Amino acid sequence: MPIETCEIALGFSSLMDAPREVNSEHDTPLLKGLCQQMSRTGELPLDARMSYICSVMTSSPSRHVIVVGAGPAGAVLSHLLATRGVEVTLLERQSDFSREFRGEALMPSGVDVLHSLKLDGLFERVPHATPTSFELYANRKRVFRLEVGPDDLQGQSPLIISQPALLEALVEETQRRSSMTFERGASVKELLHEAGRVVGVRVNTADGERRIRADLVIGCDGRASVVRRQGPLEVDSEDLPMDVVWCKLPAPANWKDEVTVRFCIGRGNLFICYIAYDGMLQTAWLIAKGSFGELRRRGVDEWASEMADHVPPDLSDHLREHADQLVNPFLLSTAADRVRNWSVPGALVLGDAAHTMSPVAGQGINIALRDAVVAANHLVPVLRGGESLEAIGAAAREVELERVPEVARVQAMQAVAPKVMLPRTLLAGMLRQLPKLMRFAPLRALAARGAEPMLNGTTDVTLRV
Repeated sequence: MPIETCEIALGFSSLMDAPREVNSEHDTPLLKGLCQQMSRTGELPLDARMSYICSVMTSSPSRHVIVVGAGPAGAVLSHLLATRGVEVTLLERQSDFSREFRGEALMPSGVDVLHSLKLDGLFERVPHATPTSFELYANRKRVFRLEVGPDDLQGQSPLIISQPALLEALVEETQRRSSMTFERGASVKELLHEAGRVVGVRVNTADGERRIRADLVIGCDGRASVVRRQGPLEVDSEDLPMDVVWCKLPAPANWKDEVTVRFCIGRGNLFICYIAYDGMLQTAWLIAKGSFGELRRRGVDEWASEMADHVPPDLSDHLREHADQLVNPFLLSTAADRVRNWSVPGALVLGDAAHTMSPVAGQGINIALRDAVVAANHLVPVLRGGESLEAIGAAAREVELERVPEVARVQAMQAVAPKVMLPRTLLAGMLRQLPKLMRFAPLRALAARGAEPMLNGTTDVTLRV
């Protein structure tokens, strides 16, 4: 026996000083990863040591899972599965995590998920900013300013975070604590089907094409999900009336000492801006769907000037003065949809692959993180125990049953604001006057209660495995 379980149970400190060779034919994935880590560093966190002992004392062959997509849902779920003894292969299409758009807003519900992972120093390693105030402007005039802190938000503040840095940290930590296989630049081209179930993927990498078999394929590969498309999974879509112009520019000098999120409403436009984790001014301009083509034909200076027409005078001047310094301006075409069934035999989808979220209120990353926790709660027991494929399928269906109520409610709430703020009709114009009532504290308190689902979710999501 390559590692004596009795020696571990009686005193793993001596084992950590001189780990023996691991027999990969017999030892569990967690055992192999932990032994490799002990060889490299000579130490492990206490919770990892205890998981190791339990795995060796009680292990049976785990099932193999392929996770497609290393976004928030994929990275967190892979961490939760792999560090609990499940054999995981994580495939990421991109060669790195940097791309034009990745959601940056972490609501308290999303922050809670990351804290539940118990990754010491995670937030110290990932650039982020904590909003300290929110301002609402209507027709270029400030309606109110609200100072906020953890005590105002049930002990947890929202964060503006670098998602690429977060994903890098999560994957690095998972590899340190487990034997997860992670492949960058691995593009899944096809699901493999046998006898009416998904049994793996065909993937292209820098080394060529190959097939990887698995007991469960989990698609966390976004709105253009290959897993969703080839499941195949039927989708119900909603037409959204807006798109988002997303860009950064240098921040006003007098703004850099605070992190204030500003919402500017008026004349069929919604403009949001804040100082991001990198000190730049991040802007999101919601415009009527289909209207960006004309703006782009007029050139950057003109559409920057168009943005400036809908914001307070000080910000308007700043936008015009720095129009030539806009960083990576691009159009985010919005979508909102939800698959009718999140799973088929051998495959499951989560995050945007299961439910593409509108950008309103920055919910995408938070809902995806909560999907990952619920999926881990249901899947870890059946995967780690090597239970039947039927049991795995039943667990996948339970994930959907638990998550759909919250997803459906949040999507319904997200659909309201654009329908009120963007149309250029008399009724919409009258409704856009409602934010002015927010200057009254009782109405702000009422609005805060209405926003509670966006901040903290609508259901209890607690990691149980």
